[in-house]
Order: sequence, then structure tokens, then C-alpha cells
Amino acid sequence: MTTRRDLVAFVAANLVAFAVALVAVNEPWIADLDDVPRALIGRWLPYALALCAGLAVVLAVHLEARSAFLVRHFALYLAVPATLLLARLSQSISNGELGVVYVGLAGALALHALAGLWSALGRLSDSRVAFLVGVTFLAVALMVLPYDRTVSPTASDEPHYLIVTQSLVLDHDLDLANDYAGTRYFVFYPTKLPDIHGIHVGDAIYSVRDLGLPVLAVIPFATAGRTGVMAMLCLVGALLAAQLYLLLRDLRFERRVALLAVGGTAFVHPIFTYTTQVYPDLITGLVFVTVVRLLHRGMLASARELVLASLLTGTLPWLSTRAWFVAVGLGLIIGYAALRPRAGQVSRAVAGAVPFAALVLVLCYANWRMFGLFMPGAGYYLLKDFQPVLVYTPWTGGAGLFFDATWGLVPRAAIYLLAFVGLVALWRRAREGHSPEVIALALPWALSFLYIASIAYWYADGGPASRYLLATMPFLVGAVAGGIETLARFRLRDLAVGFAAVLAAWSAFVTYVLAVLPELRYDYATDVRAGGSTHLWNFLGRIVRPDPDTVFPSLLRLSPLDVARAIAWILLAAGLVAIEVWLLRAKAAEPSRTTTLAAGKRGS
Repeated sequence: MTTRRDLVAFVAANLVAFAVALVAVNEPWIADLDDVPRALIGRWLPYALALCAGLAVVLAVHLEARSAFLVRHFALYLAVPATLLLARLSQSISNGELGVVYVGLAGALALHALAGLWSALGRLSDSRVAFLVGVTFLAVALMVLPYDRTVSPTASDEPHYLIVTQSLVLDHDLDLANDYAGTRYFVFYPTKLPDIHGIHVGDAIYSVRDLGLPVLAVIPFATAGRTGVMAMLCLVGALLAAQLYLLLRDLRFERRVALLAVGGTAFVHPIFTYTTQVYPDLITGLVFVTVVRLLHRGMLASARELVLASLLTGTLPWLSTRAWFVAVGLGLIIGYAALRPRAGQVSRAVAGAVPFAALVLVLCYANWRMFGLFMPGAGYYLLKDFQPVLVYTPWTGGAGLFFDATWGLVPRAAIYLLAFVGLVALWRRAREGHSPEVIALALPWALSFLYIASIAYWYADGGPASRYLLATMPFLVGAVAGGIETLARFRLRDLAVGFAAVLAAWSAFVTYVLAVLPELRYDYATDVRAGGSTHLWNFLGRIVRPDPDTVFPSLLRLSPLDVARAIAWILLAAGLVAIEVWLLRAKAAEPSRTTTLAAGKRGS
């Protein structure tokens, strides 16, 4: 009876919310609003309510405490009167002001759904939990998509990836000469492109951008243009979130630890931010974690698993030339698993080598047809004399990738400080029978990190921070899970939980701000070197003290004060690793002390 009453109330609340939103569209004052607020009220808000209702139904089916979940869900509908009131009271409301409520609804939906899932962990299988995590991520990302799509134009390399896709869809070729000369790309870029990311070969222009993303985006782009590509990336993010949960369960992290780790990393920057950015790095991360999961049985991996792992690894050079280091790391592990002496060694060797080699050869052929060079990454090779790549200063780039004020991971996603706490816990799992997964995570990450830290443009300016870390982010997510597990064992557990909660709250807050005001995501190296402040900190510095720009170093300016700040953060990271070592040793020593005391009592 209670369940029936709750369901009736749920349906009634949805009908009322939809009715209010739809009736409000016909009010005369709505027509006087600008295009974005009018679209938000007339189209996006009903669309968001439909996503909220659909996700609630999917989750409620799996919950025992269904009544409490549905009652809490009613609070989400306050976004409707809040949006209408805000728009009615303001004569000239800005996009950001309405975005505060609209993106806030997406954030509230994420917290509401994850809380409901948390309460049902004990009765659901791992695959079902992973599915629900993915569905939740997809609903939240799709809710943010129309807002970001409208208020934030493509930037940096994004239009150049889309122009290749557009040429494939409309011209069925890779020659971009007519595309750059024309104006049909105005559908996803507002003005004439200031530069050409391509190489002239005779009368043709071929893009230097990797082909993987444009090829994958053909059907989405043909269906819905840039919006279709962004929807595809939202789906990629959802699959990545689901795979991350299953990876942590493969590593035998407890369910609550796995859900906390995925909830605290997948739903914040940079993973969530890049669902609205047209770059291949999020797809690379999904491929990486999938191959790691295929190799989780190590030497016992079947020929079928080796074929799939090899095939997926072969897609990495298509997605990004930088992903070669990930591919090499995974290839070494696949090769070791395939060539280790055992029955069926020849067939396993073929399974591990042929799919990868075939995809690389096809890529070489495509580059030969375009540039006349039978090699992967031919476009970048031809540019090597015009753009310096390796500068051999990994200490600068490495510190910058984590702690730089403008492009570092930790300033925007402080939750990843827990990765330093969890490194030893992850290493211990390798010694406890999970070495295939841990090595498959760590080796590609180490190779990729060392390379990225050693290149001149490690910061990847022009796009949101930490883009180059996305490909190997699953390793850091595993380390975050290790950090959560370690803190849960800490004697001062409440203090440890509070520390983790503060890191998670800051990460969620920054992600929320970047979603509401997308223009804060973009900084450029020339501005920073000239002494300019980070756009995000320039905004948050008005309300946050101390100013984040004074806490973190700038690894591009490298003034004496910046060097001192960088050293301080490196020492803090080392200290977190040392704390974990001390905690684990203390925990390991407890049984021996208990045994000694028991023996003493027996002796007396």
C-alpha cells in the first residue's frame, strides 16, 4: 500500500512539474527573454525533468528503501519554480545565473542517485551496480549537454576534429581544402578559423589530427552534428564510469570503497568535464581500462581475451599519437601473456600480435595515402622541425601535471590527493595475486606520464586542464580507492573521513563552477607566461581565501616563489605516501602484539 501511494505521488509530482514548465513557456514575459534563457525554460527544463524521472524509475526498481528515495526525489522539482522565479525577477538575466540552478539540478540528481545506490549495494551484483553507475553518469552528463552546447562554442583543437568528421560525412574524403576555404563549419564554430591544423600536399590539405575520433564520430555527427558527437562522448564517459567500478571490484576493493572512489572521480573534473569536449582522450581512457580488465587473469587469459585486448590496444594509435606509450605498455603485457611457454603458445602469440599489427598497418597505409609516408603519426612527424616536442625536463612537467595552478590536476580535483595515500595499498594488491591488473595499470601510466612530463607543451593549453592525463586516469582512480581504503583503517577515522570529504567537496565545487561558467576552463600559455592569472582563480579569488593562485605554483613562470611552492607540494605528496606506509605497518603489527600479549598471559 505504501509503495503504491509513493508511486502515485511520484507520478503526480512529475505531472505537476511538467505542467508548470510547459504552461510557463506560453507566458508573455518568457518571449522577452534572450535566446538561451528562453531555450532553458522552454526545452531544457522539461528535458531535464524527463531525465530525472527516467533515472528515478530505473533506480527505484532496485531499491528496498523505495519510499525514502522517492520522497527525496520530490525535492529536485524545486528547480522548476526556482528557475521561473529567477527569470521573472531579473530584467536581463545572464546565462550563468540560470546555469546556477540548471547545472545545480544535474549535481543534485547525481548526489541523489548515488545515495540511493549506496543504500542498495548489499543486494545488487557488481555488474548491476556498474550498470546503474553508468546510467546515472549518462543521465547527469546528458542533462548538462544542452547548456554547455549552447553557451560554450568549440575552442582550440575541437573544431579541427569536427571539420575532419564533417568532410567524411559530406564529402566522403579526408581532403580539407574545400572545408577550410568554405563556411559550412560555421555550424560548430562561430567565425572564420584563425589557423589550419593541416599539411598541404599538392592542392589538398590533410589534417594532422588523429583519425580515430573523427571516424568514430561519423554516425553521431551525421545524426545530430556537434550535439551528436557530444552525446557520444557522454556515453563514453558512462561506460568509463561503469568499467572503473568493475576494475576496482576486480582488484577486490570493497563495494562501498569502489562506489566512493568512482563517485568521487568520475563525476568530477577532468572526467566529467571532458564529456562536453570534442577530444579523443576520454575514449582512450575507456580503451585503456577495458584492456586492463581483459588482462586481469594475466597468464591465464584466453586466446579470445588476448584477441580483444590486442584489437583494442591497436586502436590507441588511431585515437592519439601520445597514446603510443600506453599501447607500448599494454603491448608488453599482452606479449608476455601470449609468449610465456604453455599449451597453444603459437595460437596465443597470433591472437596477441595480429589484431594490433593489422590496425597499425592500416593506419600506416592511411598516412601513406595522405602524406606519402608509410608510418603512424606521419603528420606530426612532418611538423617535428617546426614545433619542439621533447625538452627533457620531466621534473617540471611532472610537478606541473599534478600541482600547476593553471593546468594541474590537484587544484581542480583535490580528491586525487588520496591517490598518494593509496599508492602502497595498490602495490600491496599486486603482491596479493592481482599483479596482472596492477602492472597493466601502472606500466602504461608510468610510460605515458614520463613522456608527457618531458614534452614542451605538457600543459595542453587551450582546453580544460589535465587533458593529457585522461588516457591513463584509471590508474589514479585505483590509487584513490586505495587511499579511501587506507583512511578507513585509520584510528582517527572521523578525522580521516572529514579530510576525504573536504577534498571531494572542493572537487565537486570546482566542477560545478566550470560547468556553470565554461569560459573559465580555457587558459593559454602565452597569457600565463606574461603574468596573467588563471581564469578560474581570478573568478573564485573573490570569494575563496586564501586565493588559490597564491597556493599553487606556476610551472611556466618558475619564479623562485613558484619553485618553493612546487617543492612544498611535492613534499606534501611524499608525506602522504609516508603516512600510508606508517599506517599499513602499524596495522600489520597489531596482530603480532596481540599474539605476544596472549602468550604472556598463558605463560603466567
